[in-house]
Amino acid sequence: MTAARLYGGSFQPGERNNPRTLIANWVPEGAAVLEVGPGDGVISRWLRQTKRCRAVGVEIAAAAAALPESPFEPLIVGDIETAATLAEAARHGPYGAIIFADVLEHLVDPWALLRRLPPLLSPDGRVLLSVPNLAHWSARLNLLLGRFDYTDGYLMDRTHLRWFTQRTAREMAQQAGFRVAAAATVFKPRWARFWPALNGFQIVLNLARAG
Repeated sequence: MTAARLYGGSFQPGERNNPRTLIANWVPEGAAVLEVGPGDGVISRWLRQTKRCRAVGVEIAAAAAALPESPFEPLIVGDIETAATLAEAARHGPYGAIIFADVLEHLVDPWALLRRLPPLLSPDGRVLLSVPNLAHWSARLNLLLGRFDYTDGYLMDRTHLRWFTQRTAREMAQQAGFRVAAAATVFKPRWARFWPALNGFQIVLNLARAG
């Protein structure tokens, strides 16, 4: 996972067009939570205050360790794709939810990482994730115009290493031994709540063990 600025943002629990709030509302009351790439901790802070969850964080950006009033017990500074960091995270489990909110697209091999997660989950634990949808109409239009321009953030973030569509995100989950228990879409523009493959800006998945 590449080093980057700390992400965060507003958090409205009733907002149905925001991946952070969609994910947070899937987390069970009182669950042990592992949040990977939490940035400023906005999701886990709400989970701790509102749902009485215990949160463990894994963040590659060392600046996260200096955040005041951290919601994490503990915050592990390291790369989740390394064996040492994953083992340290496992030591504080098992978890009822493992969260990757706009994180997997920054990893070198998210497929391999997902395959290593089942031992960290409780029997009914879930992996909750969001990834950007490369098939969004804006990306299709730019490709039609011969453009693939990187930006600072959002769909074409220059720190993205991997790209997903509605179909390939689900295939990644299935190949890693999960089934899609629930799914949601973040739309852009927000009023265009139809044709998820085209108008969906982010893909949000709730994964359970297959079988």
